[in-house]
Amino acid sequence: MLPVNYDLDAYRGDTWSQGFRFLRDTTPVDLTGATLKSEARAPDGTSTTLIVQIDDAADGRFGLRLPTPVPPPGRYEYDIELTEPGNVISTWVKGALNVVRDVTNEL
Repeated sequence: MLPVNYDLDAYRGDTWSQGFRFLRDTTPVDLTGATLKSEARAPDGTSTTLIVQIDDAADGRFGLRLPTPVPPPGRYEYDIELTEPGNVISTWVKGALNVVRDVTNEL
């Protein structure tokens, strides 16, 4: 069942974040003491580390944001990896991250 495929769109130049909540069946995954990592990889193989911020560890909630500087416009592959206490590593989410060029505040 894992990883779940979830595609994202981010408008470059805007403040962007995407919230997630990890559940096992209907029970929130306790992220206390866990580590979440996420990277986006361009077709040429270059990677960008995405920012992961745990918002409510006990309820399994966290947010994903673009780093500064924001990656160039384009389509990237990304995933989110969870390392739980005891060094149990699993990839929960994967998909495409589409960074769209901003017109007004083009970077």
